[in-house]
Amino acid sequence: MVYDEENILLMTPGPVSFHHRVYQAMSKVEFHHRTPEHRKTFGECVSMMKKVMQTENDVFIFTGSGTSAMDAAIANCVSPKDKVLNLIGGKFGERWAEITETFGAKSIRLEVEWGKAIKPEMVSNAIDKEPDIKFVTMCHNETSTAVLNPAQEIAKITNERDKLLIVDGVTSVGGDYVYPDKWGIDILVTGSQKCLGCPPGLGMIMVGPKAWEEIGKREKIPSYYVKLPSYRKAFEKSLDTPYTPAIPLVYGLHESLTMILEEGYENRVKRHRLMAETVRSGMKALGLQLLAEKGYESNTMTALKYPDGVDDNAFRKGMQKHGILVAGAQAHLKGKIFRVAHMNIIAEREVLLVLAMTGLVLRECGFKCESGAGVSAAQEIFLKNLR
Repeated sequence: MVYDEENILLMTPGPVSFHHRVYQAMSKVEFHHRTPEHRKTFGECVSMMKKVMQTENDVFIFTGSGTSAMDAAIANCVSPKDKVLNLIGGKFGERWAEITETFGAKSIRLEVEWGKAIKPEMVSNAIDKEPDIKFVTMCHNETSTAVLNPAQEIAKITNERDKLLIVDGVTSVGGDYVYPDKWGIDILVTGSQKCLGCPPGLGMIMVGPKAWEEIGKREKIPSYYVKLPSYRKAFEKSLDTPYTPAIPLVYGLHESLTMILEEGYENRVKRHRLMAETVRSGMKALGLQLLAEKGYESNTMTALKYPDGVDDNAFRKGMQKHGILVAGAQAHLKGKIFRVAHMNIIAEREVLLVLAMTGLVLRECGFKCESGAGVSAAQEIFLKNLR
């Protein structure tokens, strides 16, 4: 067998394919984490992370996935009995509601059909009905549906109504435009294994002034490991973490953030948006339909509906046989869609390869299409934009 786990092309929405520079950085000999050498590296990570997150606010890095940062956001800010408006259009919007309920707060769920976007007027109406809502949570780029929700417009509403906005930016930070300070996001979380191009295991959280004010009112924060005042105290004292960090992952993150800043924020976002356009156009040329509502399509991943007669298991196994791993769906969408990520170091070579193999595998599954149509459509877009 030519393709196996050693040389498979990951086109999944995390973990993603990493650059060899990240692997090399992680293989360095470890310094003890309570040394000047490690503190220098860690401090630089935080400084670079602020640039990538486009913020002047505090940023902390946890050893844990992006969900650890989500957990921290609710545990530190939200008191029992607080009303939290959870905006839900997929699995990860839903996760905010589950975490909210775990910490004893009252979850008010604003739900839309998976594949649709949360519209600003929906948020306005929900707050008008329950004016004592204190927090609003949302997933900016919903990974389960490949929908990009209008975070900037929603933040305008939460600011006007003096509500705190907590945002999951796990598949948007480092790949699309996210401006927490400018937009008025109070807490923004992300994770290492998506657009940031590092292996899983690190969660990041940005904490704004209004969030700190709320945290300062808490008599007791129901967490030991992700208690934000502990992280702030340790970092302000010595560029440190309160508990042992995942040292090799910190080395990897340092290198991946260095590469992101080398490329430049604007260039990186433009590349992600170009790859998204070519994937969408190429898949449509093959006869596939997008799940995401028109005008709200993600720029870091794409979700495609299966044509009648194409089996999810057969298709994804076929893609893997040809060396490419794409993702299936979650919850009630299982078997109905597949997801292709185009984030981090994915560019024209990978996009054209995925479109070519998608055409081949669709035909192997019995779907009638012009198997090269996806590649041709993408090439036309590249020819206009890559000169």
